[in-house]
Amino acid sequence: MILALETATSACSVAVATADGLVLAETVAAAGPAHTRRLLADTHHALSMAGADLADIDAVIVGLGPGTFTGLRIGIATARALAQATGAALRGVPTLATLALALAEGDAAAKARALVPLIDGKRGEVFAACYCRAAGYAARTPPDAFAGPLLEVVRDLSVLPAAELQDFLASWPSAVVGGDGAHLYAAELPASAHLARAVVWPTAGMTVRAWHVGVPGIVLAADDVLPLYGRAPDAVRWTERARRTAPENRR
Repeated sequence: MILALETATSACSVAVATADGLVLAETVAAAGPAHTRRLLADTHHALSMAGADLADIDAVIVGLGPGTFTGLRIGIATARALAQATGAALRGVPTLATLALALAEGDAAAKARALVPLIDGKRGEVFAACYCRAAGYAARTPPDAFAGPLLEVVRDLSVLPAAELQDFLASWPSAVVGGDGAHLYAAELPASAHLARAVVWPTAGMTVRAWHVGVPGIVLAADDVLPLYGRAPDAVRWTERARRTAPENRR
């Protein structure tokens, strides 16, 4: 059995699935309370709904981000602890790739060539990437697990001000765009972009699906399951700013 956690955004989600990717139970809390207060409780609740317990888990899969520093740290630390406690394998899935797959499989993306997930990066910024369907995607209905890539990376992780979204998306007219960053900054999207209204937060069920079909960037080695912060955490930025403004450095 698979236990999946996704905590990269304000949403906190847990899913329990069979080894072949069938989601048996899922919890999704779109906002609050904090992940620290609900992640383990939601894990036990999802296991209970699935009629399972931690001893049944063979693999723990966690969303790697990018996203909020605290959310990622909590989710990945929890996934690591659960895997160590149960002897389960630990795997990671990039959250932008998870969202891109959800965009690819939505009705709005039937003819779109560019899939652009956007995650709210706070500070008026978004984490962005661009994907496209791999060759032969349409012929694989339903797509088979690990039968070859479903998605290809067109542009890897970028961090940009929301005010620059129109310039960023100018390279991909008629792109399908989704994620909480896309919904938050919908007014900044070009008229040619199609907002996938059903794809807002990444969920653990989406993470299971992304793992099952093998999206780009999947991490197989437990030691490599690390947060994709996308930029330095705020604490680093504040420390650097304090260092630069210290009296001894203002000469």
